[in-house]
Amino acid sequence: CSYVEYDTNGAPGAMSKSSSESQTRSIIREVAAAKASETKVRWLHFEGINTPTLDMLCEEFKLAPPKIEGSETTQRLVMMRHRDPALRFFGTHAFLTMQLLDREDCEGDIPLVTDDQVSFIYVPEMRLIVSVTEDRDIESDFTNLQSLLVNGSSVCNKNGAHPAMLLALLADKFVDDAFPLAEELGDFLEVLSHAMVSREGIAYNQPVDKTRMQLWRMRRFSIRVKRLCETYEEDALNLFGDDAFQTYIEAVEKQSENLEHVCDMYITRCLAILERVEVYQNQKTNDTLFILTIITVMMVPSQFLTGMWGMNFVNMPELGLSWGYWLFLALIPTFMIGIFVLLKMGGYLEDTPMDIDPVHYVKKRIAEFKARGKKDAEGGAPASPE
Repeated sequence: CSYVEYDTNGAPGAMSKSSSESQTRSIIREVAAAKASETKVRWLHFEGINTPTLDMLCEEFKLAPPKIEGSETTQRLVMMRHRDPALRFFGTHAFLTMQLLDREDCEGDIPLVTDDQVSFIYVPEMRLIVSVTEDRDIESDFTNLQSLLVNGSSVCNKNGAHPAMLLALLADKFVDDAFPLAEELGDFLEVLSHAMVSREGIAYNQPVDKTRMQLWRMRRFSIRVKRLCETYEEDALNLFGDDAFQTYIEAVEKQSENLEHVCDMYITRCLAILERVEVYQNQKTNDTLFILTIITVMMVPSQFLTGMWGMNFVNMPELGLSWGYWLFLALIPTFMIGIFVLLKMGGYLEDTPMDIDPVHYVKKRIAEFKARGKKDAEGGAPASPE
């Protein structure tokens, strides 16, 4: 648990942290007993919280239970996983949630994007904000922001800022931190595109699909932030009725829309790459089928001769020829070469894997054979086949 008390007129604030459960409970009691000041905002931040501590917090701050019997309590809402931004008002306080993105490095793979939930309890009369999130790194967004608040150098420390300005600042920070991650995924797609130009293949399918999944998660995050901003702007209960706060939220909403557009652009790039992979795969399949078809056509004469001379009729003059077997072996390549020449002259082999010039191909192979023989004669090691 960490506790920050900052001034809205730029004066330095104070910060304290707890390293044990007893210290956390002591901080909660001290904050609950202190009187609210018009120029001070208090922020309690928990990196993970258990049920007994949460119950004590609600009791010490006299947070009202839900007015409708059977509705979710504040404790229950904090422990739940919310798919969409939630805002609940309990008379004495408001509960709301938002998401922040986290980057996880995977060895030999693209970074994974995860979204963690942050729950807030806003008590207007006490000018108090309580935030609860999962365990974070030492240098997290919350740690950095706490230092700015204590030093009096953030937007929350200027011109008597509204207490809820802290919520807008956190939303803005979460969105800003998402842009570098989106650009990193975009750079990865750029590398894949260049790699496909030099060497096509179906191996690009999996990394591109993984990248698209991470971008989809980021797009979902931006949509959730946008919905949260719309909830702030509606402000049916007049909890956030401050012009500076509303102006800031409008800027955050535009940033979330920009992030959504960036994600859409890169998702479209992913789909374009996947289409190229699909085209390559289809072309490769078609080439394989074409080659098999040509081979089948070239083998038709041999199949015909085999079937004809394989019939055991009594009166078949060819069966008595002493050179009939050699005639059969001579006819097979003759017919195959003849069919190949006819197909090539007819243009059926143009722009296909079998569109080769036999004379040029033979000359090239002979030249390579002579060069290799000359190299061997000079004592050089033979070139390894690729």
